[in-house]
Amino acid sequence: MGNNRLLQRLDSALFGSVIALHRANRIVQKKIDECKESEFEDDDRLRHTIEDLHATLNLSIQRIERIENKAMNTLLGVAVAITVFGATSGLLGANGIIADSSSPFRIIAAALLAIAVLYLFGSGLLALQTYEIGQIYRPTLTQRAPVVEEKHEKTATLYAIEQNQRVGTLRSNRLSASFSCLRNGLITVVLLVIVVGVGASGVDFLNTFLRA
Repeated sequence: MGNNRLLQRLDSALFGSVIALHRANRIVQKKIDECKESEFEDDDRLRHTIEDLHATLNLSIQRIERIENKAMNTLLGVAVAITVFGATSGLLGANGIIADSSSPFRIIAAALLAIAVLYLFGSGLLALQTYEIGQIYRPTLTQRAPVVEEKHEKTATLYAIEQNQRVGTLRSNRLSASFSCLRNGLITVVLLVIVVGVGASGVDFLNTFLRA
């Protein structure tokens, strides 16, 4: 039990709960694949009017669209972070400001650089995958035709609502992992800047001391 909690905390801190969210998404995806429209033929919600069900369906679709918009904003955040990252990475080259620093500083800076790359690109990849997971469900035109029995249309609408809620969960989980990776990537970039600053200060101090 204690080991599981430790692993969960490490997953949350280091990987943005990617592992846990991936497992959760597998369960949700299985429910989506196994769900049948016939399951809703005796659903209590059939007593609602078709207009109310259509309104609920629209809300479920809007939720998915909001998640897509957040994913786009995350991609923009990743682009900005990579721009900042590109500006700082030049400081680590042969002519960088810590080129004359001690080996440990350069090793730490290089490690932080690699970690930042993984986090930022991982965040972007997860955000892109948010668009690819699942689909938006709607009753087909034949299921909404005037000649179709109202109960059948309600059943198809309930099926679409339930599936959209699950798709929303899939995308929300993936987006949450993307946010966490972006956060960790930005923290790593900040740490990199601090290490570079400390390393450069050490070099300046040493040069000043040698001139004295």
